[in-house]
Amino acid sequence: MLDKIKILLGLSNTEEKDELLETLISLCKDEAIDFCNLKEYDKKLDSAVIEMVIERYNKLGTEGLTGVSTNGINEQHTDGYSETVLSKLRKNRKVKCV
Repeated sequence: MLDKIKILLGLSNTEEKDELLETLISLCKDEAIDFCNLKEYDKKLDSAVIEMVIERYNKLGTEGLTGVSTNGINEQHTDGYSETVLSKLRKNRKVKCV
């Protein structure tokens, strides 16, 4: 999973971000398990977790930013994950009985 994320982020020839990415992978796996009401991680969540890691990585340092405009460049971040990620997670979600 780490190799795929590094390729998608253009970091394939470097190890300097490995610890950060491994931490994000762990956090995103935990979030996916919780969201899907699973007891343990399922490999079917890999593509969603990869996208979650990339989204979180791209937002690092801009947490809480909702909109900025500088020299005609507009930047906005949404709360949570994209609809693409949420759709992938919902496909693996189990009903939670109380």
